[in-house]
Amino acid sequence: MMEQNPNTKTPDLIDTTDCLEAIDAIRSTKNFLFVLIILCLLVTGGIFALDRTDRIDRTAYSSCSICPMAPATPGCCIATKQPAAQTPALAPKAADVNEPAKTVAKQPDGSDPNAEFLTKVKDLFDSAGQNAAQKQLPAILRLRPACKDVALTLKTCNFILVLAATMYCLMLLMSLKISLTGRLGGISHICRAFFLSLFALVILLPWQVLLPGVVAGAIYTPHELLCQWHAKTQISTFWLVLCYLRFAGLWLLVGIVLIAAQLRARKWTKATLRRLGLVR
Repeated sequence: MMEQNPNTKTPDLIDTTDCLEAIDAIRSTKNFLFVLIILCLLVTGGIFALDRTDRIDRTAYSSCSICPMAPATPGCCIATKQPAAQTPALAPKAADVNEPAKTVAKQPDGSDPNAEFLTKVKDLFDSAGQNAAQKQLPAILRLRPACKDVALTLKTCNFILVLAATMYCLMLLMSLKISLTGRLGGISHICRAFFLSLFALVILLPWQVLLPGVVAGAIYTPHELLCQWHAKTQISTFWLVLCYLRFAGLWLLVGIVLIAAQLRARKWTKATLRRLGLVR
Protein backbone atom coordinates (compact mmCIF):
# COMPACT_ATOMS: atom_id res chain seq x y z
CA MET A 1 0.00 0.00 0.00
CA MET A 2 2.88 2.36 0.72
CA GLU A 3 4.31 1.79 -2.75
CA GLN A 4 1.06 2.70 -4.53
CA ASN A 5 0.81 6.24 -3.20
CA PRO A 6 3.64 7.68 -5.31
CA ASN A 7 2.29 5.92 -8.35
CA THR A 8 -1.14 7.46 -7.86
CA LYS A 9 0.24 10.97 -7.42
CA THR A 10 2.49 10.94 -10.48
CA PRO A 11 -0.31 10.90 -13.10
CA ASP A 12 -2.08 13.76 -11.26
CA LEU A 13 1.03 15.92 -11.47
CA ILE A 14 1.47 15.12 -15.15
CA ASP A 15 -2.18 15.88 -15.89
CA THR A 16 -1.94 19.18 -14.05
CA THR A 17 1.17 20.17 -15.99
CA ASP A 18 -0.52 19.32 -19.29
CA CYS A 19 -3.56 21.34 -18.29
CA LEU A 20 -1.40 24.36 -17.47
CA GLU A 21 0.36 24.16 -20.84
CA ALA A 22 -2.97 23.95 -22.62
CA ILE A 23 -4.33 26.89 -20.64
CA ASP A 24 -1.28 28.99 -21.51
CA ALA A 25 -1.74 28.31 -25.23
CA ILE A 26 -5.46 28.99 -25.08
CA ARG A 27 -4.97 32.20 -23.13
CA SER A 28 -2.58 33.72 -25.70
CA THR A 29 -4.94 32.84 -28.56
CA LYS A 30 -7.94 34.15 -26.65
CA ASN A 31 -6.24 37.48 -25.93
CA PHE A 32 -5.27 37.87 -29.60
CA LEU A 33 -8.85 37.22 -30.71
CA PHE A 34 -10.17 39.70 -28.16
CA VAL A 35 -7.86 42.46 -29.44
CA LEU A 36 -8.82 41.64 -33.03
CA ILE A 37 -12.54 41.87 -32.23
CA ILE A 38 -12.12 45.21 -30.46
CA LEU A 39 -10.14 46.66 -33.39
CA CYS A 40 -12.81 45.60 -35.90
CA LEU A 41 -15.53 47.07 -33.69
CA LEU A 42 -13.63 50.36 -33.54
CA VAL A 43 -13.33 50.43 -37.34
CA THR A 44 -17.03 49.79 -37.88
CA GLY A 45 -17.91 52.41 -35.27
CA GLY A 46 -15.62 54.90 -37.00
CA ILE A 47 -17.31 54.25 -40.34
CA PHE A 48 -20.69 54.97 -38.77
CA ALA A 49 -19.28 58.22 -37.36
CA LEU A 50 -18.00 59.19 -40.83
CA ASP A 51 -21.45 58.56 -42.28
CA ARG A 52 -23.16 60.67 -39.61
CA THR A 53 -20.76 63.57 -40.24
CA ASP A 54 -21.15 63.29 -44.05
CA ARG A 55 -17.49 62.41 -44.56
CA ILE A 56 -18.15 59.62 -47.08
CA ASP A 57 -17.77 60.52 -50.75
CA ARG A 58 -20.93 59.34 -52.52
CA THR A 59 -20.17 60.71 -56.02
CA ALA A 60 -16.75 59.23 -56.71
CA TYR A 61 -17.73 56.46 -59.10
CA SER A 62 -19.86 56.16 -62.21
CA SER A 63 -21.79 53.19 -60.83
CA CYS A 64 -22.93 52.17 -57.38
CA SER A 65 -22.28 48.50 -56.66
CA ILE A 66 -23.65 48.87 -53.12
CA CYS A 67 -27.13 49.98 -54.07
CA PRO A 68 -28.24 49.05 -57.62
CA MET A 69 -31.24 51.42 -57.32
CA ALA A 70 -29.04 54.35 -56.32
CA PRO A 71 -30.68 57.03 -58.53
CA ALA A 72 -34.12 56.18 -57.12
CA THR A 73 -33.01 55.97 -53.48
CA PRO A 74 -32.80 59.34 -51.69
CA GLY A 75 -29.62 59.76 -49.71
CA CYS A 76 -27.86 56.84 -51.38
CA CYS A 77 -24.60 57.17 -53.24
CA ILE A 78 -25.42 58.91 -56.51
CA ALA A 79 -24.53 57.01 -59.65
CA THR A 80 -23.18 59.95 -61.61
CA LYS A 81 -19.81 60.84 -62.94
CA GLN A 82 -17.88 63.77 -61.61
CA PRO A 83 -17.76 66.74 -63.97
CA ALA A 84 -14.46 67.41 -65.63
CA ALA A 85 -12.17 69.85 -63.90
CA GLN A 86 -12.69 73.33 -65.27
CA THR A 87 -10.47 76.36 -65.02
CA PRO A 88 -11.94 78.99 -62.67
CA ALA A 89 -13.71 81.83 -64.40
CA LEU A 90 -11.60 84.46 -62.64
CA ALA A 91 -8.33 82.82 -63.61
CA PRO A 92 -7.24 84.01 -67.05
CA LYS A 93 -5.22 81.92 -69.45
CA ALA A 94 -1.47 82.13 -69.60
CA ALA A 95 -1.67 83.86 -72.96
CA ASP A 96 -3.97 86.56 -71.49
CA VAL A 97 -1.48 87.23 -68.70
CA ASN A 98 1.49 87.55 -71.00
CA GLU A 99 -0.28 89.68 -73.60
CA PRO A 100 -0.41 92.93 -71.54
CA ALA A 101 3.22 92.37 -70.58
CA LYS A 102 4.22 92.40 -74.25
CA THR A 103 2.28 95.60 -74.82
CA VAL A 104 3.87 97.33 -71.87
CA ALA A 105 7.35 96.22 -72.93
CA LYS A 106 6.91 98.09 -76.25
CA GLN A 107 6.47 101.47 -74.49
CA PRO A 108 9.45 103.79 -75.11
CA ASP A 109 9.76 105.19 -71.59
CA GLY A 110 9.99 101.69 -70.07
CA SER A 111 7.26 102.38 -67.47
CA ASP A 112 4.73 99.73 -66.45
CA PRO A 113 1.46 101.33 -65.32
CA ASN A 114 -0.33 97.92 -65.13
CA ALA A 115 2.29 96.21 -62.97
CA GLU A 116 0.06 96.11 -59.87
CA PHE A 117 -2.86 94.71 -61.82
CA LEU A 118 -0.68 92.02 -63.44
CA THR A 119 0.70 91.02 -60.05
CA LYS A 120 -2.79 90.52 -58.61
CA VAL A 121 -3.86 88.50 -61.65
CA LYS A 122 -0.78 86.27 -61.36
CA ASP A 123 -1.39 85.67 -57.65
CA LEU A 124 -5.01 84.76 -58.39
CA PHE A 125 -3.92 82.35 -61.10
CA ASP A 126 -1.36 80.68 -58.79
CA SER A 127 -3.91 80.27 -55.96
CA ALA A 128 -6.43 78.76 -58.38
CA GLY A 129 -3.82 76.25 -59.53
CA GLN A 130 -3.03 75.27 -55.96
CA ASN A 131 -6.72 74.71 -55.17
CA ALA A 132 -7.10 72.54 -58.27
CA ALA A 133 -4.09 70.47 -57.22
CA GLN A 134 -5.57 69.94 -53.77
CA LYS A 135 -8.84 68.75 -55.27
CA GLN A 136 -6.94 66.11 -57.25
CA LEU A 137 -5.72 64.42 -54.04
CA PRO A 138 -7.21 61.00 -53.29
CA ALA A 139 -10.42 61.10 -51.25
CA ILE A 140 -8.89 58.99 -48.47
CA LEU A 141 -6.17 61.64 -47.89
CA ARG A 142 -8.87 64.29 -47.46
CA LEU A 143 -10.66 62.07 -44.89
CA ARG A 144 -13.46 61.42 -47.36
CA PRO A 145 -13.38 57.70 -48.24
CA ALA A 146 -15.46 56.63 -51.19
CA CYS A 147 -18.44 54.27 -51.06
CA LYS A 148 -16.43 51.48 -52.65
CA ASP A 149 -13.64 51.73 -50.05
CA VAL A 150 -16.14 51.86 -47.19
CA ALA A 151 -17.98 48.80 -48.50
CA LEU A 152 -14.76 46.80 -48.84
CA THR A 153 -13.65 47.75 -45.32
CA LEU A 154 -17.01 46.82 -43.81
CA LYS A 155 -17.12 43.44 -45.55
CA THR A 156 -13.61 42.63 -44.33
CA CYS A 157 -14.40 43.65 -40.76
CA ASN A 158 -17.65 41.67 -40.78
CA PHE A 159 -15.86 38.52 -41.89
CA ILE A 160 -13.18 38.93 -39.22
CA LEU A 161 -15.75 39.69 -36.51
CA VAL A 162 -17.84 36.57 -37.14
CA LEU A 163 -14.80 34.32 -37.37
CA ALA A 164 -12.97 35.81 -34.36
CA ALA A 165 -16.06 35.92 -32.12
CA THR A 166 -16.87 32.27 -32.87
CA MET A 167 -13.31 31.17 -32.14
CA TYR A 168 -13.30 33.27 -28.97
CA CYS A 169 -16.34 31.35 -27.68
CA LEU A 170 -14.67 28.05 -28.57
CA MET A 171 -11.52 29.06 -26.67
CA LEU A 172 -13.57 29.74 -23.55
CA LEU A 173 -15.43 26.44 -23.98
CA MET A 174 -12.13 24.56 -24.19
CA SER A 175 -10.92 26.37 -21.08
CA LEU A 176 -14.08 25.31 -19.26
CA LYS A 177 -13.59 21.67 -20.23
CA ILE A 178 -9.93 21.72 -19.21
CA SER A 179 -10.80 23.31 -15.88
CA LEU A 180 -13.41 20.62 -15.19
CA THR A 181 -11.17 17.76 -16.28
CA GLY A 182 -8.09 18.90 -14.40
CA ARG A 183 -10.02 20.20 -11.37
CA LEU A 184 -8.19 23.50 -11.59
CA GLY A 185 -10.85 25.59 -9.86
CA GLY A 186 -12.39 28.92 -10.83
CA ILE A 187 -15.37 27.22 -12.48
CA SER A 188 -17.75 30.07 -11.70
CA HIS A 189 -15.55 32.63 -13.46
CA ILE A 190 -14.96 30.60 -16.61
CA CYS A 191 -18.65 29.62 -16.84
CA ARG A 192 -19.75 33.25 -16.68
CA ALA A 193 -17.09 34.24 -19.22
CA PHE A 194 -18.31 31.55 -21.63
CA PHE A 195 -21.97 32.54 -21.34
CA LEU A 196 -21.09 36.22 -21.75
CA SER A 197 -19.15 35.42 -24.92
CA LEU A 198 -22.14 33.47 -26.26
CA PHE A 199 -24.41 36.41 -25.51
CA ALA A 200 -22.02 38.75 -27.35
CA LEU A 201 -21.90 36.39 -30.33
CA VAL A 202 -25.70 36.26 -30.53
CA ILE A 203 -25.92 40.07 -30.52
CA LEU A 204 -23.10 40.37 -33.04
CA LEU A 205 -24.41 38.06 -35.76
CA PRO A 206 -26.24 39.74 -38.69
CA TRP A 207 -29.69 38.33 -38.03
CA GLN A 208 -31.24 40.84 -40.45
CA VAL A 209 -29.65 38.81 -43.27
CA LEU A 210 -30.77 35.43 -41.91
CA LEU A 211 -34.20 36.60 -40.66
CA PRO A 212 -35.15 39.73 -42.64
CA GLY A 213 -37.63 42.00 -40.92
CA VAL A 214 -37.51 40.12 -37.61
CA VAL A 215 -34.40 41.20 -35.70
CA ALA A 216 -31.10 42.92 -36.44
CA GLY A 217 -27.58 42.25 -35.21
CA ALA A 218 -24.67 44.52 -34.40
CA ILE A 219 -22.97 43.64 -37.71
CA TYR A 220 -24.40 45.73 -40.55
CA THR A 221 -23.92 45.62 -44.30
CA PRO A 222 -22.79 48.58 -46.45
CA HIS A 223 -26.23 48.70 -48.09
CA GLU A 224 -27.92 49.17 -44.71
CA LEU A 225 -25.72 52.04 -43.61
CA LEU A 226 -25.21 53.92 -46.88
CA CYS A 227 -28.63 53.43 -48.48
CA GLN A 228 -31.46 52.28 -46.22
CA TRP A 229 -30.80 54.02 -42.90
CA HIS A 230 -29.16 57.07 -44.42
CA ALA A 231 -32.39 57.78 -46.26
CA LYS A 232 -34.58 57.00 -43.22
CA THR A 233 -32.74 59.44 -40.95
CA GLN A 234 -33.74 62.28 -43.26
CA ILE A 235 -37.44 61.58 -42.70
CA SER A 236 -37.93 62.26 -38.98
CA THR A 237 -36.20 62.37 -35.60
CA PHE A 238 -37.76 59.02 -34.67
CA TRP A 239 -35.78 57.22 -37.37
CA LEU A 240 -32.66 59.15 -36.37
CA VAL A 241 -32.94 57.84 -32.79
CA LEU A 242 -33.53 54.31 -34.06
CA CYS A 243 -30.48 54.68 -36.30
CA TYR A 244 -28.23 55.49 -33.34
CA LEU A 245 -29.73 52.63 -31.32
CA ARG A 246 -29.20 50.26 -34.24
CA PHE A 247 -25.63 51.18 -35.19
CA ALA A 248 -24.24 52.66 -31.96
CA GLY A 249 -26.31 51.00 -29.21
CA LEU A 250 -25.76 47.39 -30.30
CA TRP A 251 -22.12 48.15 -31.08
CA LEU A 252 -21.55 49.50 -27.57
CA LEU A 253 -23.43 46.58 -25.98
CA VAL A 254 -21.23 44.02 -27.75
CA GLY A 255 -18.10 45.83 -26.62
CA ILE A 256 -19.22 45.95 -22.99
CA VAL A 257 -20.20 42.26 -22.92
CA LEU A 258 -16.91 41.19 -24.51
CA ILE A 259 -14.88 43.24 -22.02
CA ALA A 260 -16.86 41.66 -19.15
CA ALA A 261 -16.15 38.17 -20.55
CA GLN A 262 -12.45 38.97 -20.86
CA LEU A 263 -12.30 40.19 -17.26
CA ARG A 264 -14.05 37.02 -16.04
CA ALA A 265 -11.58 34.87 -17.97
CA ARG A 266 -8.72 36.77 -16.38
CA LYS A 267 -10.14 36.14 -12.92
CA TRP A 268 -10.42 32.44 -13.77
CA THR A 269 -6.73 32.35 -14.74
CA LYS A 270 -5.69 33.98 -11.47
CA ALA A 271 -7.93 31.66 -9.44
CA THR A 272 -6.45 28.60 -11.18
CA LEU A 273 -2.86 29.66 -10.58
CA ARG A 274 -3.64 30.57 -6.99
CA ARG A 275 -5.18 27.17 -6.32
CA LEU A 276 -2.14 25.39 -7.72
CA GLY A 277 0.12 27.48 -5.53
CA LEU A 278 1.91 29.18 -8.42
CA VAL A 279 0.82 32.69 -7.34
CA ARG A 280 -0.45 34.20 -4.10
